[in-house]
Amino acid sequence: MNELILLFIGVSAYLAPVAIIHSSKRTRGHEKNGWLIATLLFSWITLLLYFSMIPKEGIHPEKEKNSRARRR
Repeated sequence: MNELILLFIGVSAYLAPVAIIHSSKRTRGHEKNGWLIATLLFSWITLLLYFSMIPKEGIHPEKEKNSRARRR
């Protein structure tokens, strides 16, 4: 039974970065798919790179369109 609990903790720790990136609003579309694939391959290293490379604000094209329209 202890092996089963240890396996569950290990799988959860391996899949936690995937869940974090999947629920993040920093990226979307093909970029998010690329990060998810990299996370499956390299797990925690990719999560650290994701948080260091992607801007905290994320992508907000609706706000950019509104700000451009207001400038005109």
